[in-house]
This record gives sequence, structure tokens and C-alpha cells, in this order.
Amino acid sequence: MRMQFLRYVYLAMFTMLLQFIAFKYFYPFPNFMQDSYNYLRSATENIDANMWPVGYAKLIRFVGFFTHTDTVLVFVQYFFYHLCALYFFLTLLDLNTSNPWTRRIIFCCLFLNPAILYLSNYITSDVYFIGLSLVWISQLFRLVYEPSRWLLAAHLLVLVLAYTIRYHALIYPVISITVIVFCRFSVRLKIASGLLMISMIGGFMLYTADANLRVMGVRQFSAFSGWQMASNAVYAYAHMPERPALEVPEQFTVIHRKVTHYLDSLQQVPMSQRPDGWPMMAFYLWDPGSPLQPVPGAVNIADNAAHLQQMAVVAPLYNDYGKYLISQYPLQYFRYYLLPNFIQYAYPPAENLAVYNDGRDTVWPVAQAWFHYPSNKVNTRSGKQELQIFDYYPAAMVVIILFFISGWIAYYSAGGPSFADTRFRSALRIGTFYWIIHYGFSVLASPVVLRYQLLNMALGSVFGVLLWQVARDRIRSVRMAERLQL
Repeated sequence: MRMQFLRYVYLAMFTMLLQFIAFKYFYPFPNFMQDSYNYLRSATENIDANMWPVGYAKLIRFVGFFTHTDTVLVFVQYFFYHLCALYFFLTLLDLNTSNPWTRRIIFCCLFLNPAILYLSNYITSDVYFIGLSLVWISQLFRLVYEPSRWLLAAHLLVLVLAYTIRYHALIYPVISITVIVFCRFSVRLKIASGLLMISMIGGFMLYTADANLRVMGVRQFSAFSGWQMASNAVYAYAHMPERPALEVPEQFTVIHRKVTHYLDSLQQVPMSQRPDGWPMMAFYLWDPGSPLQPVPGAVNIADNAAHLQQMAVVAPLYNDYGKYLISQYPLQYFRYYLLPNFIQYAYPPAENLAVYNDGRDTVWPVAQAWFHYPSNKVNTRSGKQELQIFDYYPAAMVVIILFFISGWIAYYSAGGPSFADTRFRSALRIGTFYWIIHYGFSVLASPVVLRYQLLNMALGSVFGVLLWQVARDRIRSVRMAERLQL
């Protein structure tokens, strides 16, 4: 097993370097989106609070301690993902990968996925979060069949790190505690680990709330969540065929007047031309033309500290306003936001992955300053036609979901649970539990896009392949037993 894994390590490192060198020839500059400039400003000013968690900004700053070369940062991101994916791959080898073709397919899913390469070239937290998530779920698999205190301690550390990078990690403690309850630890250790997990995350939340008070003037864990709540509610409200006059509480009068005035201006605009049309995006959250913006028409919102501070100030009010709209129109909220997002989870739009640098050939000043660019111009040696591959990824997500579900059906129909290794059965339960929780949280939280789904695409592909392998092996063993009886 050791020699087998080492061969895959060498192959993964070789393919990583080959892909990286070829890619950076065609894309000498990183890829930027609005989020990128926010992270870079957080790294430049070394602030402890912003609209997003600042963990990724701290990683940028750590790399910047050694060099501000953009290629090094991109390589660190890509290399970090490969290390995490190798740990995940080694964990899978312990589960059930006796078939060489199964190993090869899983290897290709993890290490030859073009989306990971392109995402690594983005100045954004996504690829770091995917890597940490692969380690996190691998540790959960291992805690079930080889529990140890050292592994448990490492798991708590990874959990907190993930929590500092993306708010999607909010569901991770729920899954971790559920799994640890069924691990072979003493009751005392289970309780202690749960309390430690809660205290570590609670401490981080309190520290972040205090940092928000210092930086933005409002004590809250996440200003982003209040804005997201309002954005989701207004999206549903905007798509209602009829909007009866609504008498809102006094504190919502100003914002509701701005919202209704804006929505009235869209009445004669065809749905295909509306800025808040399908697929769902974060228009009401980030677009300068959104009626929720405190300064209409403001530019460079994500890199504008004064504007973000204004957004943070009204975040608690927007959180209450969003909840109020939902309470008034719960069925419409389900029909015009939750249900479309439920579908979009299975068919996520490519969003930023399908375009380079938001379609521009320049970057904002904070990027030019951090990476010491001689000018604000960026370019590629590629015609960017290859980005069209991401137009097929939404359909690939549908195929993967169906492949995973059909694998489950084949697995149970063939009697897989009585045949499969105990470790595989436990990992399958954890992976499925994660997917169910993630599905519900993602649909409720924000409009789903492709880069949020790359981890699920990998998990669905991997477990789909493993499920079909177990089902096939089970059928073969039954047939072999029948032949021997004859």
C-alpha cells in the first residue's frame, strides 16, 4: 500500500507541475473578482474584521512576508490543494479502492480537474476552503475507524481554520459533533471535545464581533449575513407577480420605499433583460444599482472601506427587514427564492469561472500595489476560448448527482451494505450526511454558483464510483457463489 501511494504522490506532483507551468504560460496574471480586492485590502491593512472572514487575507499576508510575486501565491494555493487532496486520496485507499481503474478515475477527479486549476489562479478563498474541507472530511472518516486523541485534536484545529476562511463552515461543527458522538471515544472525551469545539468557535466569534466593533463601529459577528438575508428576501419580493401595498414597521420605511420604487421601475422591463433575472446572482447584495446599497451607484464597493463600513452599520436593520419580508410572504419566498435556488444547487451557473478578470484588462489599485505591478494592465496569452468548458460544468453537476443517486440504488439493490467494508459504510454515511446538510444550508443561505459546488462535485464523483464498484463486486461474488454451488 505504501509503495502504491508513493507512486500516486509522484504522479500527482508531476501532473501538478506540468499543469501549472502550462497554465501560467497562457495566464501570467492571476484572476480577480470583487472579492479579491476585499481580501487584498484586508491583507494590506492587516485588519481583523471585514465583510468576509479574514482567514484567507491572513494567508495572503503570510505569503507576502516572503514575496509579493503573484505566481508564488497562486502556486501556494495550487500546491496546498494538492497536499489536501493527497490526504483525502490516501484516506480513500483505506476504504475500498482495490480496483485499479477505480483508483485512476478517482485520481483524475481530484488532480486533473480544470476547474481546480482555474480556481487556484483566482485571488479568492475558494480553493483554500476546498482543500481544508477535504482534510476535514477525511479526518471524520478516520475518526470512526482509527480514533485517536491526536487525530481529534488535529480535527478541531482544521475545523477552526475552515471557520476563519468561509461562512459555509458554519455547518461543519454540527456534522463533526454528530460523527464524534458515534466514535469509539469515552463519553468524557466526547463531551470535552464538544465543549472545546464550541468554546474555540465561540471565542473566534466573540473576537470577530469585537473586531467588527473596532473596525466598522458595529458589534456583530457578520455584517455579510444581514445583507444576504435582505438580498434573498428582496429577490423573492421582486419576482412576485403582484405586490400589494405593504405597511411596514417604522424602522423599515426608508429602505422599503427605496425597494418598491426600484421594483416599480422594472415593471416594463422584460424578465430576460432584468438585472435580477435567472440565474440567481447576488445582484441586490453587491450591484451598485441595487436599492439596498447605502450610496446608489457607488463603484469599487468591495474595496471601498468607507462604503463597507456603511454597509456594516445598516446590516442589523437589513437582517430584520429581510426576516420581516419573509414573514409576510413565506409561500412567495419559497416559490421565488428557495425553489429556484434548490434547482440552481443542482445546476449551478459558472459565474466567474467562465470569464477572466470579470471581462476587464485592468485591476484595481490595491492589486497593483500588493503585487508591485508596473501598471494596472493585465493580459493573457490565451484566446480564452477554453473557458467555454465551464459552460458544461452545470450539466456535469446534474450528471454527478444522478450518478451518485443511481450508485446508492445499485449499492442497496445488490446488497452492498452487507458486503462492503465497515470503513466504507461509515464514510458513505458521513459523506451523504454532509451532502444533505450542505444542500439545505446552501439553498437557505445564498444563491448557489459553480465554485461553491466543486467540493460536492468531487465527493459525488468519488462516492458514485465507489458505490458502483461495490455493487459490481457484490454481484460478481453472488454469481461466483452460484456457480460454485452448481
